[in-house]
Amino acid sequence: MSLMENTRALNNLTLDVVGKLLGIILPAKGMARCPLPNHDDRTPSFEIRHQGRRWACYACDMHGGTIDLVMAYHGMEFMEAKNWLIDRSGLYVDKSKRSPLRTKNFKVQTHSQSPENAAITDETPPDQNVYKELLARAPLRETGAKYLQKRGISKQIIDRFLIGQMPGFTEIQELIEKFGFDRVQTSGLLTKQSTPSRFRPILPQAAILFPYFEGGEITYFQSRSMNDSDKKNRWRNLNHRRKRIYNVDVLRDSRISRVAICEGVLDALSSTQLGCEAIGFIGVSARLSESEMTSLRGKQVDILLDWDDAGEKRAAALRKDLARFGIAATRKTAPRSGAKDINDYLREGHVSI
Repeated sequence: MSLMENTRALNNLTLDVVGKLLGIILPAKGMARCPLPNHDDRTPSFEIRHQGRRWACYACDMHGGTIDLVMAYHGMEFMEAKNWLIDRSGLYVDKSKRSPLRTKNFKVQTHSQSPENAAITDETPPDQNVYKELLARAPLRETGAKYLQKRGISKQIIDRFLIGQMPGFTEIQELIEKFGFDRVQTSGLLTKQSTPSRFRPILPQAAILFPYFEGGEITYFQSRSMNDSDKKNRWRNLNHRRKRIYNVDVLRDSRISRVAICEGVLDALSSTQLGCEAIGFIGVSARLSESEMTSLRGKQVDILLDWDDAGEKRAAALRKDLARFGIAATRKTAPRSGAKDINDYLREGHVSI
């Protein structure tokens, strides 16, 4: 096999297979936390695409194929990374021992997806009845209302978006008694280790509960701890469920002529309160589907991602993506006040944007 054929065959390996060789777990496709050693990725910014053979980290501003991943992970030069991958993949066999494998006959051993990735890729539809029942048992309490007030969110916005507060263990037990363990678990409301006899809610008790709506129906939940110092665990998502776009219905509402793209629920709520309807990404690296981008045509689109390095890089990439669909989005510049995001801007006392 020639050097060029070797390189081509190595780049035909899928990244989840190469991840196993590196000792890391990567999904077959979609978003994941960046595996590179020098990147403490708290929100997924690493995307696998092109049939699982290409990757990009929007926070690190790096991308490539399988050999590039080995180079970035181990800090190797190209040939060193290539030889490392050849040795561990079994692609090349020395001619003195036996004939080399031919590219057309080369097959990579396939690995089944982890249960987590399988659930995300092939998930069942959102269970409206389970989600509605949870929200009915999750009224916003005084502690939650005070926290949101501290973040500048008005009662009008709280009521409009049906923001609640995560109930305790008893209410989750009642959900299981009503719908059955399997159904509640499939809805993503329980931890991975939960069993019918011993279960634990994935969303913490008393955390602020944000329902996600699509077509007027609840499709997802996200919670936010009121402990601002717990940066690692303050946001929680459903278990094994595909992350969604917050307030996505505004994209298809013909009455809305201006939409902001924000990072996170609180920023989307803040923008809405400031007079600009908004959607919220879960993590700066989240992406809009083609149909979602198409639905933005004819609207004024403002990009209100966080005013930091990661937000600026993602905003530039997002503008390019939207331009391919004929959408001229505007990146709002950082305020002189030093506000880091649109919620900071709201809390400074501004009433419009």
